[in-house]
Amino acid sequence: MLNKFIADIRSGRIDTRTLVTYRNVIESFVVKGLGVLISLISVPLTIRYVSMGEFGVWMTITSLASWFSLVDVSFGNGLRNSLVVFFNAGDQRTARQYVSTVYMLSGIMAIVLILAIVLGNAQANWAELFNIETTNPAQINTIITFTLVGFSIQLLLKPLNSILLAAQRSAYVGWIMLVVNALTLACLYAAVQLTSPSLLTMAHIYTWPPILVFGLISMYLFSRTYAGIAPRLADVRRTLVRELFNTGGQFFVLQIISVLVFTSGGLFISYFLGSNSVGPYSIASKYFGLVTMLYGIVLTPYWSAFTDAYTRQDKRWIVRTMNMLNRVSGLMVVIMIVLVVIARPVLRLWIGSEINISMDMMIWMALYSVSLIFLGNYNSFINGVGKIRKLVIVSSIGVIVYIGLITFLFRYVQAGPVSVAIAGTAWNLTLLLVCRADYKKLLNAMPNSDSTESPKVEIRIRQLVSQ
Repeated sequence: MLNKFIADIRSGRIDTRTLVTYRNVIESFVVKGLGVLISLISVPLTIRYVSMGEFGVWMTITSLASWFSLVDVSFGNGLRNSLVVFFNAGDQRTARQYVSTVYMLSGIMAIVLILAIVLGNAQANWAELFNIETTNPAQINTIITFTLVGFSIQLLLKPLNSILLAAQRSAYVGWIMLVVNALTLACLYAAVQLTSPSLLTMAHIYTWPPILVFGLISMYLFSRTYAGIAPRLADVRRTLVRELFNTGGQFFVLQIISVLVFTSGGLFISYFLGSNSVGPYSIASKYFGLVTMLYGIVLTPYWSAFTDAYTRQDKRWIVRTMNMLNRVSGLMVVIMIVLVVIARPVLRLWIGSEINISMDMMIWMALYSVSLIFLGNYNSFINGVGKIRKLVIVSSIGVIVYIGLITFLFRYVQAGPVSVAIAGTAWNLTLLLVCRADYKKLLNAMPNSDSTESPKVEIRIRQLVSQ
C-alpha cells in the first residue's frame, strides 16, 4: 500500500492539494500525540494539586473563559477564507491589508472586553450566578476576572492561527499549541512541588503561557516567513471593516452558539446541580474527547483545502475527499465503541477511584462524540466555501430549543449531568442533516468538470471575497 502511494506521487496521480493536506495530517498526528500525552498527565496532576471541589470550580471557570475565544475565531474564520483566495492569486498587498485590519479589529475588541470585565467585576457575583460552591466568593470573582482579562489579551495574538491555516500549515498551529501546553504542564508541575494549592495560581499557570508563546512566535514569523503580510497601521482599511464584520459577523453568531453548545456543559451542570457535579462530566468529556481531537487532526487541513477546491470548481476532488472522510469517521465509531468497553479500568488507572462516572454518561458521551465527528465533515465544507447563512438561521432557532431541552432534562426528567450529552447529541444530528443537505445542493450546482484550472476561477474568487 505504501509502495502504491509513493508510485502515485511520482506519477502525478495525487494532486498538490491532497499532498499538502496529507503532510499536515501526518505531522499533526505527531504533534497531537504529544499533546494527548501532556493532557493525560495534566488532569491527574491538577486533581493532585487542588481538591475535588476546587477541580469542579476550575472546570466551571475554564468553561466560562472559553466564551472569550469566540471573538478571535469569528474574525479569524473570515480572514482565513479570504487569505486562501489571495494566497492562490499571489496578491500579497491585499492579503496584508486584510491581516492589518483584522489585527486592528481584534485589538479594539480586546480593549473593549478588558474594560467591560474590569468595570463589571464590581457588580458581578460569579459564584452566585453559576452556583459555584465556595466559602470565598470574592476570590472566585478575582480569579474569573483575571482569567477573562488574560483570554481577552490573547484575542490580539490569535489571528496568527488563521494565517497559518489559510496557508495550509495546520501542523504549525499544532506545534505552537504543543509548546503552550508543554510550558503550562511544566508550570503546573512546579506549582505542585513548590506551592500550596491555590486556584489563583492555577489561573496564572493557564493564562500566561499562551500569551508569551503566541507573542514571541508572532514577532518571529512576521519578521521572517510572513514579513510581506505583517500587520501595519498604514495598511488598515476602513473599507474592509464592513466586509469583515459581514463575513465575521455570521461566523460570530455561529461561534456564540457553538461555544454555548459545545463548551458550556460544565456551566449548565454547575448552574442546575452545583460545581461539585462538574468533575465526572469533565473527565468523561476529556476521555472521549481524545477521539474527536485525533479526528480533528485529520479534518483541520480540509477546511482551507475545500475553499481552494470550491474556488477552482474541482467537484471530483470534493466528492472523493468527502467519501474518504466519511470512511475514516466510520473507523472512529469502532474506536469509540472500544473506549466504552474499556472505560472503567482505563479511567481507574488514569485518575484513580476518586471520581465515579456512570455508564449512562459514558454511552451518551460516546454518541455525542460520534455525531460530532460526522457533523465535522460536512461543516468543514460549508465553512470552507463560506455558505453559512442557512446554518446561522437554523442554529439561531435551534439554540433556543437546545436550552429548552437541557432545562427539561435537568428539571423534569432529572437526568442529571448526562442531560448535557443527550441535548448535545440531538443538536449535532440536527446540524448534520442541515449541513449535508447544503453540501448536496452546492455540489449539484457545480459543473461536472474535474479540472483544477476552471475558467470560472476568477468569478468564484470574487464571490468568495464578497461573502
